[in-house]
Amino acid sequence: SLQKTFLLRSCTDSVFTNRSRPCLLFDIKRCSAPCVKKISEKNYKESINDAKKFLSGNTKTIEKKLVKLMNNASQNQLYEEASRLRDRIKSIKHVQKYQSAYIKDLRNIDIFGIYILNGRSCIFGMFYRNGTNYGNKAFFPSHDENANSFEILESFLFQFYSNKEPPLKVIINISSKDFKDVQTILRNKYKNKIKIINPIKGEKFKHMKLAEKNAMENIKLKSSNIKIHHKLLLEIKKLLKLNQLPQRIEAYDNSHIFGKQSVGVMIVINQEGFETRGYRKFNIRYDKLDEKKSKSNDYYMLEEVLERRLVKLDNENEWINPDIIIIDGGKGHLNIAKKIINKNRKSKIELIAIAKGKDRNSGREIIYYNNEYKILDKKDEFSHFIQKIRDEAHRFAINSHRKRRSKDTIKSVFDEINGIGAIRKKILLEHFGSIKNIRCAKVNELYKVSGISKNLAELIYDFFHSQ
Repeated sequence: SLQKTFLLRSCTDSVFTNRSRPCLLFDIKRCSAPCVKKISEKNYKESINDAKKFLSGNTKTIEKKLVKLMNNASQNQLYEEASRLRDRIKSIKHVQKYQSAYIKDLRNIDIFGIYILNGRSCIFGMFYRNGTNYGNKAFFPSHDENANSFEILESFLFQFYSNKEPPLKVIINISSKDFKDVQTILRNKYKNKIKIINPIKGEKFKHMKLAEKNAMENIKLKSSNIKIHHKLLLEIKKLLKLNQLPQRIEAYDNSHIFGKQSVGVMIVINQEGFETRGYRKFNIRYDKLDEKKSKSNDYYMLEEVLERRLVKLDNENEWINPDIIIIDGGKGHLNIAKKIINKNRKSKIELIAIAKGKDRNSGREIIYYNNEYKILDKKDEFSHFIQKIRDEAHRFAINSHRKRRSKDTIKSVFDEINGIGAIRKKILLEHFGSIKNIRCAKVNELYKVSGISKNLAELIYDFFHSQ
């Protein structure tokens, strides 16, 4: 919305200084293209100042200014310009719609409501700056199930404000008398007269109760989701005939393009759902692969990733042991995983392999386990759970592979040019902003870059134009 309203650039300095024509953002009316002088320096500075005013809460002034410009454009029959200004006004109103709440006589404030349900808690934060709402968020802190509201909220406030300055007033929904120490520490740290208050009436009280209600609704929803999750974990427990509910499940997948930039990944499911902090990725090294074998070898990739993962189990402080490992594949993948587990003497870990069903239809997966198999019913809740796990592993694998591919692009492009090392690669990329811009550069433009000689500039130009 801010881009649409003020048309400010979002590119890096290196890209900005090396553009010869506007980018797509100019075409879709999200940037005024100051890089190629489509807007004067004076008018661009004015846009920046308007954005600052807007972020300071002065939205009405900006709106009036744009309305006046729109009317002038319309009167002068500049209908296309009037249409663009109308869209910018709409963007401002879109932002204002989410900032409509206003606390009387109080422009800067954070409000936190805490609610505990069955040993779990939610802290709902509402953040106001310059009299308007700048976002809300539900937090679910980890704590002992017997912890009380004061202990949880005190710990949370110390962590939350450890790297950000609090406003002068912080509202909470429990007695503020116990928070004198928190108040004193924050005052000393940020050299400001910060107050932690618990209002008993008025506008601030209403907003505090709203935060409390949101905390209650969020923890109820999370508790409901956890109950459903436990029910599905119970299905896995019955399937594998386990003695107790699994505490940690790890699922593995890999992604590559014909063996290039291969990445293996591990995702983690605990008793509350997906534990994203536990996710790991493994760049495949191929250091033990027979040279005669293809690098597009799924079995080898699985073997390498599991070997590297299971070695970590010897250090119990680093990673917790999984109860179950889930792999994407059929019987062959299951047998490879069994071999690795037995080799590392981790026989207590249960294994499940998920293979596509007939005609590779989603929802008719076959799961292999304990020398048995089961065809899942696509209408079954357990089937959806298994699909969700596999889809999440697949998503993380693809995203990790894309990131690795983008990082390796500049390395792979210049590896064939003598005289281009790590330092010159970095200089070129910083100067031009992207491989595409380097490819489009002329010899004299390459020669202007610090550390690039005339001969080297010609080599780089010839490399890209002889492909």
